[in-house]
Amino acid sequence: MGVVVWNRPDKTGVLPLTKTTSSSTTVTTAMAISWYTNLGLILGGQKPSKLTRRLCIQAFDTVPDYSTLLDTLSSGFAQHQWTDIVQIDIRDYSGLRRNSPPDLTAVVNSITSSRSSSSSSLSPMAVAARIHKPGHTHVNSNLTKLATLISKHVPNVTAVASDPWECSPSSRLVAGHLASQYFSQLLVCHAPILAPIARPKDPCTCNLSSLSIQTSILQSSGPSIIPAAQLRTLKLLQAEAFFSWEAFSSDATLVFTNLTSLTIDFEKDHVANDSHKYDAQKGGQNPRVSMGIDKRRILFPKLTNLCVRKLPYTYPEAWAMFLDSPIRNLALAGKFAHIRYLDTRVLRQLDIFDMHVYLSEKSFGKFTAFVKTVLSVASSVRSAWIRHSEVFPISVPEVCAWTGLQELNITAYIPTFTLLALVSQLPELRRLIAQRIACDDSEAILESDSGPFHVEPGAVVSTSVRDLQLHMGGSKPRVTTLQTIIYVVMCMPRLKQLAVKQAYRKDIRLFIRRHAAEYPELLNLDYVHHINMKSLLVALMTKIQKKMYTCFMAVGLI
Repeated sequence: MGVVVWNRPDKTGVLPLTKTTSSSTTVTTAMAISWYTNLGLILGGQKPSKLTRRLCIQAFDTVPDYSTLLDTLSSGFAQHQWTDIVQIDIRDYSGLRRNSPPDLTAVVNSITSSRSSSSSSLSPMAVAARIHKPGHTHVNSNLTKLATLISKHVPNVTAVASDPWECSPSSRLVAGHLASQYFSQLLVCHAPILAPIARPKDPCTCNLSSLSIQTSILQSSGPSIIPAAQLRTLKLLQAEAFFSWEAFSSDATLVFTNLTSLTIDFEKDHVANDSHKYDAQKGGQNPRVSMGIDKRRILFPKLTNLCVRKLPYTYPEAWAMFLDSPIRNLALAGKFAHIRYLDTRVLRQLDIFDMHVYLSEKSFGKFTAFVKTVLSVASSVRSAWIRHSEVFPISVPEVCAWTGLQELNITAYIPTFTLLALVSQLPELRRLIAQRIACDDSEAILESDSGPFHVEPGAVVSTSVRDLQLHMGGSKPRVTTLQTIIYVVMCMPRLKQLAVKQAYRKDIRLFIRRHAAEYPELLNLDYVHHINMKSLLVALMTKIQKKMYTCFMAVGLI
């Protein structure tokens, strides 16, 4: 159980606005709305602090006004010491609403990253004071008072969490203030930090094990500010292409002894200046190049999960720092011009591989060759996603080395025979998800990349596939699409589940009944619905909100 504080928007989710006009300017401000808590239930017990381990602040409106939250907490909440609370969560659900005002991420970042002497010394409150946008509440000194009040009455917090880049600017600033307030005692910090980290008096007291942080904050904080050996999870946000790892250690060799999960989200997917790449190559020496600017040895002996987004590098040496790591899960997203330089040796021990490629038209031939190369690398991968959004086919090698693959999701455009050629080489494959398959005669030219592979009608390509999901086709049935779906299904006669568009199910059932003697196992085929995850999450959150309001109204809190 925990202390929950939330606000309630109007039916549209948008706060009403009031206008005050002076002789020279017109200022638009959002009317304050009330905050509610479950303190009435918690304080009914004899020892309220013993009942709770978490403080959760939830904002459901599009413009959270945290200035009024101070008044709400100053009454019942501030009358007690909540010594058992160890976690603070900032949850902002305003992104689920359609009429959200524009985000101010760029504004916040432009101010905090300014290199001018006047802005480099700005405090978080001074940064917030410079943000002005219609539809957003101005952040004022009440934010500092709010963070101070919470830290005074909740002294033992070891975790502060929020979704740094999905919440509103005001929620982000609140989370940033709380993270800065508690930073020296935190075990987990997943909140945007707005100012450089102060060096602890005793580095041995830092027990931080999970951290999300911008590389700009790390670099402005100085060297050896966060002990690398303590970290188990690290997310580097808005990373510059040539950021420094000095904040974790200045030693000749940097070892993240216990790190198991690393995420690097680069701010840009291109590098304006490659001079760092081989600037020490004089005299025939090839420098050690890593992700970042360091040329020293960086080791991750326990790293199993690696995620890199907006990869900016155009040389394979960037992957050298991970070649000795036992990586099991790899997620990679970026332009093909950069991903093509992936050192395929990192694929050897993988369980899960997720590759999201952004293509340009001129990359067509190189991409098909790249996919062939990747599929030819011996790997223990069991689940793979190969996705890009352009209308280009992928190509498969004559011998696919991913023989242990059990799940394959291809969002790339792929011709029918190319897909079947790949499936025929995957004896352990259980689930196949294909977004787009060539169905029309006009697309037959794309089959030229699939080689001599051909499937005769009625031939069995796979007896291992049990779950097939085909996402092509619209709400109205097309004969060519239906023929392609039936053709693929007949090649996998041991199917148990099939997900296709509703428009094609009736005809597929009819075909299977007519050919029951040839495909008896398909008579019990289970037809499942496609799931739109975004719509599902929105519907789920709306349902949760309604239940929360109903429960709190029932006990008289609203």
